[in-house]
Amino acid sequence: MRRMKYCYSALLTLLLCVPTVPSYAVPIEQVEVELRDVQQGTSAPLLARMQKSIQVVAEQLLLTKDTENLRSSQADYSRLLTEVADRALTGYQVERLSLQLSRTSVVRVALAPWHDTVKDVQVEVLFSGLDSKSSQELLDRVPTLRQDIIATVKGASADATDWAQGIVRARIQQQLEQALPDFRAAVDLTGTGPKVQVQVIIYPVGQTIKSIEFDFLSNNLPNLLFKDVRTKFQTKVDELRGMPVLYLQKNQAQKEKELASYLSQQKVVQLYGAKPVVKLTVGANTTIAVALDSPRYKVWIEGYGDVGRNQNNISGKIHIGKYISGADELFAETSVVLDKGSDWELAPGYARKMGNVTLSYARRITDKENDYRLEYDFAPKWRLRAEYFSGEANYEFGLRYRIHEYLSAEYVYAKDKPYLRIIGNL
Repeated sequence: MRRMKYCYSALLTLLLCVPTVPSYAVPIEQVEVELRDVQQGTSAPLLARMQKSIQVVAEQLLLTKDTENLRSSQADYSRLLTEVADRALTGYQVERLSLQLSRTSVVRVALAPWHDTVKDVQVEVLFSGLDSKSSQELLDRVPTLRQDIIATVKGASADATDWAQGIVRARIQQQLEQALPDFRAAVDLTGTGPKVQVQVIIYPVGQTIKSIEFDFLSNNLPNLLFKDVRTKFQTKVDELRGMPVLYLQKNQAQKEKELASYLSQQKVVQLYGAKPVVKLTVGANTTIAVALDSPRYKVWIEGYGDVGRNQNNISGKIHIGKYISGADELFAETSVVLDKGSDWELAPGYARKMGNVTLSYARRITDKENDYRLEYDFAPKWRLRAEYFSGEANYEFGLRYRIHEYLSAEYVYAKDKPYLRIIGNL
């Protein structure tokens, strides 16, 4: 018993003599900075930027240091952090700063603006090299841009606008990268006191559209019907000038649909039931092909001037047809040969369309003969024609190219003699 008491006393004495290590003496592994505006006016993006600035300094001062060693000079570290914050955060002063030391140390900073705060923010957004309609179309893709700028700047210290400009620029570019990746922004933030003006100039990067050309190709309606529509369409497509080529390529299908919808709203297009089809070939010199074909009617007026032919070399023809189904057409053609003193011919007939091939039959009443015709449109502007007239057993073969809306050329082979036909398309 006495031996056990002796051992217990010796163990207790040993424990009392061993020096103890305070539980709070640990190395700092992480530093957190909590920042707030005592007036609660500064936006979260600006506070986040200021927090990062203080975070860098606080980590350099505190990381890996022992908390016990820092406690004796904690006031000096707090004073140093306060001085750094006052110098770094232009436009703000430190009201209070507290330092909580632990494995994860926390620096709490309460800030206040020097003098005035921003109360009125005027925002102007301009798109360089684009007209107002295209600019509005692009601006609609970043609908929160203006409000985000205002929310970022409003409430900040009026003396903090210099470095706030960089934050605004970064936030604008973030939105552009998501919605308009082919554009960049230049930002100018000016103003004194409570009123600030922010001018944002958004400009395209890379190759832009320099010129635009387009063709109206109607296979079954006179081009003269669309003269006014063509003028309006010219104004519409001119809005694309200055657009980045890559942007239009990415949005090509949408733009083709938009232009086709615009044409569909024109009165003459609706009157004849034409179905516009628009195809863009995008580049620095962009071309637009417009097909305005009607599923209800087929009407065309053509004048012919033949080169290399001695007779019947000036003539014309009018074709008026009505589709009785998607592929079947009833029509009447009136033709005149002018070098014979106005020799007229009327020919009612029937045609069937099978894809790019059209087969037709007409009865020429004056000449009392049958006209059998095959036409093959193997490209948008190219056509092959084979025609047979039963009366004199005449035939013709033609290869036709449409130069533009009002002019075509056809190489014709008839009765073993070739000639060139110039065709005016009305």
